[in-house]
Amino acid sequence: MDRILGIDIGGTDVKTGIVSVDGSIESRGTIETKPGEGPDALAGRVRDWYKENLAGNPPVSVAGLGCAGLVDSSRGFLYNSPNLEGWTDVPLGKIFGEKLGMSVTVENDVNAAVWGEYLFGSGRGTSSFVALTLGTGVGGGIVLDGSLYRGASGLAGEIGHHVILADGPRCACGSRGCLEALIGSPAIRARATRKSSGTESLLAGGKDHSVKEIYEAAARGDVAAIETFEETGRYLGIGLANIVHILNPDRIAIGGGVAGAGEMMLGPARESMKKHLMGDILRDVDVVPAVLGNAASFSGVAMLAAAEAGLMNAGRRETKRPVDGEVD
Repeated sequence: MDRILGIDIGGTDVKTGIVSVDGSIESRGTIETKPGEGPDALAGRVRDWYKENLAGNPPVSVAGLGCAGLVDSSRGFLYNSPNLEGWTDVPLGKIFGEKLGMSVTVENDVNAAVWGEYLFGSGRGTSSFVALTLGTGVGGGIVLDGSLYRGASGLAGEIGHHVILADGPRCACGSRGCLEALIGSPAIRARATRKSSGTESLLAGGKDHSVKEIYEAAARGDVAAIETFEETGRYLGIGLANIVHILNPDRIAIGGGVAGAGEMMLGPARESMKKHLMGDILRDVDVVPAVLGNAASFSGVAMLAAAEAGLMNAGRRETKRPVDGEVD
């Protein structure tokens, strides 16, 4: 059975996995990115990990690489990345291909993760599927009629930057009122600080709490923390309604660090979405948690690479969920 090397480059570390075309994860690992050393050095460390994990098995056929930032997948090119300082106009496909001795498919990391969720996770059984990743920023990816949709310039899915609140808070992109500026982790922390100020909340005292600390407080019944996620969910719901009106997907999955709040945020988000939708039919869309965690991106980009190489069954719907005894 053909095997593919999946690589997911983040600003802090790289998730790697050797994946079979049926979705089984044979091995996985984590490598420190060290972006200051440059892409060539990182490619060498990935090569070393790959060789160590072959364990006498046949070599993999091809590799897929997911990376945050502005990616030209047709050229295997990274124009820039907010998480990889100094990585500008980098031919990632060429660099990693030469180090690994195989063809390397390059894709935006969110698109890769969405494809992984579509094939193996919360997108199974759908034809049209959207996934959002909520963290410091808000990313998204789109599958339409069984195909990953990239758009004319490869930038489709920038869901975090459609405007939800005119004249709202300033976003990192320079605009105002973007979804990201309202539900990204900095916005959630600021909201919790504001709501807890002058109260007996567990969050009171002016400390800048992490999102995890806020939802832990909410789980203990803290009113300010609960209200923080209710308000965040309402804004998320407006964004979801906009997605449904434009794309009419079967299902929307929510992942990323902020999604750890679970139903404390997703419940209000569903209610808000339904309130803003036109017609009962549109209200049938499912909003669910993403399930693959860190496996989504490297398994998704591995399948994209396999499909590009024409490997049997790669990327088809009969593939199964990744299995290696561990799901993040």
